[in-house]
Amino acid sequence: MIDKKLFDSEYSTQWRDEVDFLKEKGINYTFVKRNNNISTYKYEKTSELFLQLAYFYAQKKK
Repeated sequence: MIDKKLFDSEYSTQWRDEVDFLKEKGINYTFVKRNNNISTYKYEKTSELFLQLAYFYAQKKK
């Protein structure tokens, strides 16, 4: 059996463009972790989050 403590149950990003895009789509982070002037935004992993991320990255490739 795999220990669930080994996996992060939240999605995280430090890229502000990604944070702003998700906010425009109505997806808000659950909390922010700050360390040495670097902000890490944490999100609940949901199917909607990953659908929007797929769209975000598809648009970045163009």
